Amino acid sequence: MIPETKNADTHGFLGEEFLTWLWFRWESDGGEFTLSGGRVVGVALDDFLAFAAPDEDSTEQTLRRGLPTRTAEARIALRQGSRLKKARLLVAEGSRQWSATLDAPTLALSGVKLPEDAEECESDVDRTADRAANWLALHEIVQALYTQFLQQRLRPDYMKTAGEEQARWMAS
Repeated sequence: MIPETKNADTHGFLGEEFLTWLWFRWESDGGEFTLSGGRVVGVALDDFLAFAAPDEDSTEQTLRRGLPTRTAEARIALRQGSRLKKARLLVAEGSRQWSATLDAPTLALSGVKLPEDAEECESDVDRTADRAANWLALHEIVQALYTQFLQQRLRPDYMKTAGEEQARWMAS
């Protein structure tokens, strides 16, 4: 994760590329990821996208409601070199499902909706522990996905392989 503002200023573009990569993987591979230990999670982008301006003279663009990933505006933003600055994610693992807005430069989560409380939660203490465990699980999933992205992005042949494939997707 990128905990400091200074790091977000210098390395925040990686978070923006990460969100765009999640979108690409969702549309090209169905958004299913295998994490360490064989855990399988699904990721989709939901009803909120905010694009970073490609340069200082351009405006930022925000798309809300419905499926903004399917709009002409979103495709045009990608073709013009914009990267996602924020997006609403749906994350699922087994029967658990989260939704959250991810701020790309800082990888901060906001507006998080946790899975329903487990049926075995009989007290406020149990519910609090269950919710904390679900928060931690979401945090770990996002970290694991970001690690997968970085492993691919930092490969010496990235631009000729996966980067080229994603560029074709963005241009389509």
